[in-house]
Amino acid sequence: LKIIRTKGGNMKTLVMAAQVINAIDPSTKKALKVTMKTVVENPANRHYVRMNALTRGAVVDTNHGKCRITSRPAQDGCVNGILVK
Repeated sequence: LKIIRTKGGNMKTLVMAAQVINAIDPSTKKALKVTMKTVVENPANRHYVRMNALTRGAVVDTNHGKCRITSRPAQDGCVNGILVK
Protein backbone atom coordinates (compact mmCIF):
# COMPACT_ATOMS: atom_id res chain seq x y z
CA LEU A 1 0.00 0.00 0.00
CA LYS A 2 1.06 3.52 -0.69
CA ILE A 3 -0.62 6.61 0.73
CA ILE A 4 -0.43 9.85 -1.24
CA ARG A 5 -1.79 13.32 -0.56
CA THR A 6 -4.28 14.67 -3.09
CA LYS A 7 -5.86 18.06 -3.66
CA GLY A 8 -7.63 19.52 -0.65
CA GLY A 9 -5.41 17.65 1.81
CA ASN A 10 -7.22 14.35 1.25
CA MET A 11 -5.40 11.03 1.29
CA LYS A 12 -5.58 8.31 -1.35
CA THR A 13 -4.50 4.72 -0.71
CA LEU A 14 -2.93 2.92 -3.67
CA VAL A 15 -2.46 -0.83 -3.98
CA MET A 16 0.93 -1.44 -5.54
CA ALA A 17 0.75 -5.25 -5.41
CA ALA A 18 -1.82 -7.65 -4.02
CA GLN A 19 -1.89 -11.36 -3.26
CA VAL A 20 -5.41 -11.60 -1.78
CA ILE A 21 -8.76 -10.67 -3.35
CA ASN A 22 -12.09 -10.21 -1.55
CA ALA A 23 -14.31 -12.20 -3.92
CA ILE A 24 -18.07 -12.73 -3.98
CA ASP A 25 -19.40 -16.12 -5.08
CA PRO A 26 -22.61 -15.28 -7.01
CA SER A 27 -24.12 -18.75 -6.53
CA THR A 28 -23.88 -18.75 -2.72
CA LYS A 29 -23.80 -14.94 -2.20
CA LYS A 30 -20.88 -15.36 0.21
CA ALA A 31 -17.67 -13.37 0.42
CA LEU A 32 -14.41 -15.30 0.18
CA LYS A 33 -10.80 -14.35 0.68
CA VAL A 34 -9.02 -15.92 -2.31
CA THR A 35 -5.36 -16.00 -3.30
CA MET A 36 -4.45 -14.49 -6.66
CA LYS A 37 -2.16 -16.38 -9.03
CA THR A 38 -1.88 -14.35 -12.25
CA VAL A 39 -3.77 -11.99 -14.56
CA VAL A 40 -5.52 -13.90 -17.37
CA GLU A 41 -7.02 -11.05 -19.41
CA ASN A 42 -7.34 -7.29 -19.14
CA PRO A 43 -9.70 -5.29 -21.37
CA ALA A 44 -7.94 -2.00 -20.54
CA ASN A 45 -4.71 -2.96 -22.30
CA ARG A 46 -3.43 -6.26 -23.65
CA HIS A 47 0.07 -5.54 -22.36
CA TYR A 48 -1.21 -5.35 -18.75
CA VAL A 49 -1.60 -9.15 -18.81
CA ARG A 50 2.13 -9.56 -19.32
CA MET A 51 2.86 -7.06 -16.53
CA ASN A 52 0.20 -8.57 -14.17
CA ALA A 53 -1.28 -5.08 -13.69
CA LEU A 54 -4.45 -4.98 -11.59
CA THR A 55 -7.13 -2.71 -13.02
CA ARG A 56 -10.91 -2.66 -12.88
CA GLY A 57 -12.36 -5.30 -15.19
CA ALA A 58 -9.24 -7.48 -15.25
CA VAL A 59 -9.80 -11.23 -15.01
CA VAL A 60 -7.39 -12.99 -12.65
CA ASP A 61 -6.80 -16.66 -11.92
CA THR A 62 -7.32 -17.61 -8.27
CA ASN A 63 -7.39 -20.78 -6.22
CA HIS A 64 -11.24 -20.77 -6.50
CA GLY A 65 -11.35 -20.18 -10.28
CA LYS A 66 -11.39 -17.01 -12.34
CA CYS A 67 -12.33 -13.71 -10.73
CA ARG A 68 -13.21 -10.35 -12.35
CA ILE A 69 -11.99 -7.30 -10.42
CA THR A 70 -14.81 -4.84 -9.67
CA SER A 71 -12.97 -2.29 -7.52
CA ARG A 72 -10.37 0.23 -8.61
CA PRO A 73 -7.20 -0.92 -6.78
CA ALA A 74 -5.27 2.25 -7.57
CA GLN A 75 -8.07 4.38 -6.06
CA ASP A 76 -9.71 2.26 -3.32
CA GLY A 77 -6.80 0.63 -1.54
CA CYS A 78 -8.27 -2.89 -1.73
CA VAL A 79 -9.04 -5.47 -4.40
CA ASN A 80 -12.63 -6.72 -4.67
CA GLY A 81 -14.06 -9.02 -7.31
CA ILE A 82 -16.70 -11.48 -8.46
CA LEU A 83 -16.00 -15.12 -9.24
CA VAL A 84 -16.87 -15.96 -12.87
CA LYS A 85 -17.42 -19.35 -14.42
